Amino acid sequence: MKFAWLILVFLLFSFSCRRKPSVETPVFSRDIFIARLLYPVSAQFPYRVYVPKDRKAGERLPVMLYLHGSDERGSDNESQLSGLASLIQEHPENFPFIVVFPQCPAGRFWDSGMIGAAMAELDQTVTEFDGDESRLYLAGFSLGGYGAWTTAAMYPNKFAAVMPMSGRLVPRPAERKSVAPEILQLVDAADPYAAFAGKLKNIPIWVFHGANDPIVPVENSRQMARALKEAGNQNFKYTELESTGHVSLNAAFSDPKLLEWLMEQRLKGDRAEELPGRSQAGTAMQSFSKF
Repeated sequence: MKFAWLILVFLLFSFSCRRKPSVETPVFSRDIFIARLLYPVSAQFPYRVYVPKDRKAGERLPVMLYLHGSDERGSDNESQLSGLASLIQEHPENFPFIVVFPQCPAGRFWDSGMIGAAMAELDQTVTEFDGDESRLYLAGFSLGGYGAWTTAAMYPNKFAAVMPMSGRLVPRPAERKSVAPEILQLVDAADPYAAFAGKLKNIPIWVFHGANDPIVPVENSRQMARALKEAGNQNFKYTELESTGHVSLNAAFSDPKLLEWLMEQRLKGDRAEELPGRSQAGTAMQSFSKF
């Protein structure tokens, strides 16, 4: 009997040694990254919001809409924080603005419906936290980089600055059915890069892309850079990161000149005649409700 007990203990110990250690998803404090639901759509569209702790009373801060990559898709209202939220926690001084983190569900991309939901979440955040509607920023990484290009083209008078990172421009064939008609017109042009550039020529844009990206070829951003230059964009920057693969997020937000550039951007001239934000909330709500 004693011998059998020893064998059982040995087997249990051996089994525990062979188990792979569990990898826990980091949980970001909801005191720092506030959880919200898109009203009145309920739990279908959760999102998180970062508001700087040192915000002064009555101060109207810029607001950034951040679109995550494909690995962060889901419905936990947590995974979309991966990457950028860690950078914010490490260096909050580099983020003196509000950040909105929508989450794209598994199996979807930043299609017309999801972009509409993200825009409505942005508008809701601007209203709740009294954000500065003349200083709205748009950033996206990887799949979110694609989302940033598409969103900017759908709302060319909305953002004071746009920052796509490691993103493609053209939707895949299977994605076309969920892309907005005005985007398909640009995509189906003889030169889609020139068509997009014509739409975006008045928007301040800074593109980041790794030179050795094996997932989204850097040529996507190179072609867009050439097109924006030829279109006459007077406030366009392109940073190609040498010896860098797909992940350009850290390098982009670690660039000391980025914050300075962002904080200089504000809607001006014709683009400021109708300030974005609350005025376009209804359009955005209608857009995502179709999908």
